Amino acid sequence: MKNLKSILTALTVLSVSMALPWVCFGLDASDYFDECAYFQCGSPPSGGVGGGGGGGGPVIVAYNLGPLYYIMDDNDLDGTQTIFDNCPHDPNDQGSNTDGDDHGDACDNCPEIANNDQIDSDNDAGNTQIAEARRGGDVCDTDDDNDGMDDIADNCPLMHNPDQLDTDGDGMGNACDEDDDGDGIPDGIDNCNLMANPLQENSDDYLVGDIHGDICDEDWDNDGFPETPGADEDLCPRFRSFTNTDMDGDGMGDSCDNCPETANADQADADQDGIGDVCDG
Repeated sequence: MKNLKSILTALTVLSVSMALPWVCFGLDASDYFDECAYFQCGSPPSGGVGGGGGGGGPVIVAYNLGPLYYIMDDNDLDGTQTIFDNCPHDPNDQGSNTDGDDHGDACDNCPEIANNDQIDSDNDAGNTQIAEARRGGDVCDTDDDNDGMDDIADNCPLMHNPDQLDTDGDGMGNACDEDDDGDGIPDGIDNCNLMANPLQENSDDYLVGDIHGDICDEDWDNDGFPETPGADEDLCPRFRSFTNTDMDGDGMGDSCDNCPETANADQADADQDGIGDVCDG
């Protein structure tokens, strides 16, 4: 019976110590409690208590339940514990919560419209340089991407695009449209993402470095001289050349001119031997 009483007494002490650790260890209930102070957690010596090799003495087991924890924590010192505070980082009156969501007015980015998620796409809630109606959480911000265009008229309301460019005129701006030319080919793989070409024709795709489809390829032969009008316009379009000169001034580049030293804009070649009539002796 004496042994039974001893066991019951030990179990009672263990139960109380687990429920009220601050009492058993002489700690204040409102103080920090470190369940593994001074690096005392760990396994007992391999030789057992006293070095006997097989144990034989009491073994103290410590549980590491995590970092320091303070149940009475009040980060903003407003008198409300952090875990119950509807603005844990801003001192506030807990009863001041106009929209009734989980955030008090003092820290709510839309205090008059419930929005538990507090999403603010342009992160402008605290920017007092922006008009009040155009800042805050998305549910109350009239310009969610802060591009100067109200969401109701913005063709990309969640993506900054003040130019409102919409190449295919589908009502979705290029900044947020995955198919800017509306040809059914996503921009990421479209060889002309701003010009519709559903068949993706690319006659010179065999040339090294060519990535553009025919309708938007400004240098079809990939020789570095663009086919578009201008000072460097290719004098031999669709003919890869290393020079862009015209000795006879007939508008045909020397590399593709059938009479490079004699002007012959028509490039007439009756016998089709590759030599123009005006210089074919």
